[in-house]
Amino acid sequence: MGTLELKLVEENYYLRIEKIKQIKSNAYFVKTKDGKEFFLKVSRVDKEHVDFIIKIFSHLKNTSFKSHLIDFQKTIDGGFYFLDENKKVYLLCKWIDGRSADFRNVFDLRRAVSILHHLHLASLSFADKIEGSFYPSYQEVFRKKYLQVIQMKNIIHRKNSLGYFDEMFLNILSKFEDRFVYSINMIKTIENYFRKENRRVLIHHDPAHHNFIFSEKGVYLIDFDYAMVDYSVHDFVNLGVRVLKTNDWDRNIFRIYLKFLHDINISKKLWLQIFWILMYFPQEIWQVGLQYYFEKQPWTEEYFLKRLKGAERIQHGKEMIIKEFSGGCFKWH
Repeated sequence: MGTLELKLVEENYYLRIEKIKQIKSNAYFVKTKDGKEFFLKVSRVDKEHVDFIIKIFSHLKNTSFKSHLIDFQKTIDGGFYFLDENKKVYLLCKWIDGRSADFRNVFDLRRAVSILHHLHLASLSFADKIEGSFYPSYQEVFRKKYLQVIQMKNIIHRKNSLGYFDEMFLNILSKFEDRFVYSINMIKTIENYFRKENRRVLIHHDPAHHNFIFSEKGVYLIDFDYAMVDYSVHDFVNLGVRVLKTNDWDRNIFRIYLKFLHDINISKKLWLQIFWILMYFPQEIWQVGLQYYFEKQPWTEEYFLKRLKGAERIQHGKEMIIKEFSGGCFKWH
């Protein structure tokens, strides 16, 4: 972080920085001259979504979930963030000493499941208030993503010569493209019934281990940059995939994870069927293609290839787990 940015932080929060240390690409540990410690974040999302996050916090602070939140520090003008000349959003909160969740530890895993479930329940009335807003169905989301996959193939085929990533991407698509189509057909079969039996909630949408902070005072859930209104099943699929990756696709750990979901009684009508279909959809393969062909992320070819091979391994792993654990739910018709 440059001198100009540091000066803006000091001016907007009326503090004097003694030490600053980068801990992620967009996050910093800050210690002030009077000994206070803060977490500074330069958000990757735009102002409109940050305003949405502030609304989320305002709602959750009036619920029992408030014990899992870290308060934002207010700026000198009473706001919860400030913008620099490039419209980047800066947020500051108290530093919490703690550790990230360990998804190899069943205690931590149970707590993560419990906290996500608590978030969903605490946000029901919040989600209801904005239920009038348009939220696409899973059918529409799947179709849009598959259309993008087709566009990626067209981009490749229009090239005069293919790079190694192009060839690898086409090769992997040839193995898994039918999964996109099958997922769309399956979700179409049951989604309307599912939506009648399940309510939308606020989902965190990024339940990575480092977003659960275990401290002496409790467990905190941080980084709501990707939060959205959706069904709880989406959060638990995301968490499930992370648990499997962390544990090298250990079936016994996933069996424990499914038991934790059963224990909190979230498996309403067709919930598990949707769970398995969302697992089956080649989300990770689509995402790498999106980052390479559409977003054009400034990563090396080597890094993109690593991510692509990782996405292929994840899809293989998910299908192995589905085959073993779906219990026939996946073939509902």
